[in-house]
Amino acid sequence: MASIDAYPVVVIHEIAKRLDYATIKAMRLTNHHIYNALSDSLLWIDLCERDKAVLPSIAFRRSLAEHAEEDEYLSYRLLLQSRVGQLDFERIWVKNPFRPNLVPPMLSTMEAMDREYGWKFASDRHQNDRSGMVVEEPPAGCEPHPDIVRCFATSYVWGKRLVTINLKKEGVPDWILDRLRPRIIISELVAPRFDCSSIYQMHAQLLKEGEMFDTRATHPRRSAVEKMEWPQWTKIVQKYLEKTCWLTKEEELIFAAPTQWSRVEIVFVDYPVGMREIAVMSQGKDQQFWAGNYGSKFANLEIRIEMPDEMRWLSDDDFPDGEKVYSVSCKGVVKMSTLHSSRCAMWPGDREDFSDDSSGEETE
Repeated sequence: MASIDAYPVVVIHEIAKRLDYATIKAMRLTNHHIYNALSDSLLWIDLCERDKAVLPSIAFRRSLAEHAEEDEYLSYRLLLQSRVGQLDFERIWVKNPFRPNLVPPMLSTMEAMDREYGWKFASDRHQNDRSGMVVEEPPAGCEPHPDIVRCFATSYVWGKRLVTINLKKEGVPDWILDRLRPRIIISELVAPRFDCSSIYQMHAQLLKEGEMFDTRATHPRRSAVEKMEWPQWTKIVQKYLEKTCWLTKEEELIFAAPTQWSRVEIVFVDYPVGMREIAVMSQGKDQQFWAGNYGSKFANLEIRIEMPDEMRWLSDDDFPDGEKVYSVSCKGVVKMSTLHSSRCAMWPGDREDFSDDSSGEETE
């Protein structure tokens, strides 16, 4: 009977593709031959392609290899197995950090989203007050959308939801965030009701490890706010009928499709070194002070890391972090100014037994 050491690497790979991750890790401890075969990047690339885990583009991988050959310091670090400048395909298969959306799907109740994901909800009244919004399924008073099953519908006070994503726990290596600083794209679908004017605001911040979200602070390179406002439709109709003046382009869109869903987007580029978390606060309310949930609606929050096609290697001094600027007036956002979610939202099906050490290395 042939020794296990005589098994070709391709045969070991085919066996591993039929096992779960815990069994592969146990199998790796058998001997050096098995360990080396199961540490081969080709195995994990094949698994990524089979299971639809999103890989950086081939152009980027080629650019990364060329950069490592040209940079003696980077090549030295690779020899030391520090994984700085090296793609860990095993980690990509386990965590899938470059998937189209790092935010887990919306659940049927706010209590469930708080319990499962650590999302925080508040209103103008006080923290942990969920009376500022409800979960609507299906959305009422607006046009249907093929991608929206349920949404948050706000009321006459600011209804707020805070989502915090820990990029390290999601599997994004520190060296990618510090040296490449890929684009971070945050977007959400929003809509008004047909019968009530409303307002919506998205406030996003990139945070260092352990840093808390603070709506009172503005960071020059790592915070942004986007706002949408819908006037009372009756005012637009009256203006149109009376022909007192021409409608603006925004008013024409509202008149043509008053309850259409729109996408609000914030993109972070050239941000400082050391960013490890993303915090996004969405809030809305109506502007007529009507009892019930007649305020703006929002759904399908998306956060994704967009890897480049060309390699760029930044230093700690590139795009330095500016001083925080604190606003004097915080009306409408004070109650949620320093909320922090300590739990990371796990994507259903994630393999949670993968090591999350700070260096990005796996633990044997």
